[in-house]
Amino acid sequence: MIYLIRFLSSSAWSCFYPFMAVWLHGVVGLTSSSASVVVGFAIVANRVGALVFYGVLDKVSHRYEIIFSLFLMALFASLMLASAHLKITNIAIWIVIVSLFGISNSVSTISQISYIVHNFKEGMHEKALAYENVAANAGSGIAPFVASILLTFSGSLFAALPVGLGVVAACCAYYLHNSRLVHKRDTKTANINSTFTQLRDRALIIFMVINFLTMIGYAQFYYVFPTYATEQFSSETVGQLFLLASAIIIIAQVPITSFFQRVTKLWRVIISNLLIASGVLLLSNSSGGQFSLYIVVPLIVIGEMICGPLYQAQAVKIWSGSSSTIMSIQTCIWGAAEALAAVAGLLLVAHGGGVASFIIGGGACILVTFTAWMSISSKKAIIGINLTEK
Repeated sequence: MIYLIRFLSSSAWSCFYPFMAVWLHGVVGLTSSSASVVVGFAIVANRVGALVFYGVLDKVSHRYEIIFSLFLMALFASLMLASAHLKITNIAIWIVIVSLFGISNSVSTISQISYIVHNFKEGMHEKALAYENVAANAGSGIAPFVASILLTFSGSLFAALPVGLGVVAACCAYYLHNSRLVHKRDTKTANINSTFTQLRDRALIIFMVINFLTMIGYAQFYYVFPTYATEQFSSETVGQLFLLASAIIIIAQVPITSFFQRVTKLWRVIISNLLIASGVLLLSNSSGGQFSLYIVVPLIVIGEMICGPLYQAQAVKIWSGSSSTIMSIQTCIWGAAEALAAVAGLLLVAHGGGVASFIIGGGACILVTFTAWMSISSKKAIIGINLTEK
């Protein structure tokens, strides 16, 4: 049931954000620059929101957290729908609404991931999170495809889809059970950070920097490319690419995770970031035709399938405190990277510099690859991952 809820909640967010800038500009009437700023706030709120509430996330049943946050998502999506219908173009109003929508989704996401982590033993975390990645990315692939059709034929009702998805997901969450496995990490006090050694602190910081750089690259496809591509292709074409990404993840996520668990984690970091970098750099050549995009998408998606669950499971392993706390911190780091990449990328696209955004994103992943390689060459756990760790 939790994976169905993950699919629905991911769909509620993913049907909206890829075309948010296009919708705000073309349907609502915001300027391109204003739409870019609003999108940036939505992304930041989506990633940072849970961090604000991390202190209560392990004190309340995850089941109730999920239900409440999903209903809030539906509520704030309703406000977006109403604002679009009234043709409200005040950027401050839109920033508030999309931020609240993002915060609700952030809390919902972290609660769902924490629910999964708490109900599986540590050795099963990566595989359990791989299934979570399947559910989340299935939503992030199918929903944009449906949304692209809705945007083409009924732009004024674009925000109606997340309303329905949020309500259905909340109703499904009602049937989740409250029981969970209790790990020792859940009994740690809030002062656990003060007991960390300098080495562990450094390892965590560097590991999060690696997360940040990878997400700078990955965000190019999901946040920048849809706006860049609509100058050459239709919204339906972009939606088909997201659908392709979803299909690849649904079919290949679990087999790929199982296969690459035979490879050391450092080599997985190298392989995944090389794949993402290659795909992102090839996005700049999308003018070469639609066919090239069907080569680019698998590169980026397979790279994310390798590093996504790995990064999440490794974060839980490095951290000695509450899993909800580290998931919130990691999500915040990912969001900061996505927001920076999205705002900078969309502004570059608006001024004809979309290719520069893809070069920066690809370069960030290449830097991660180089750092992981240096860790192997120097035989030091530079990025918080041991050399022989699988």
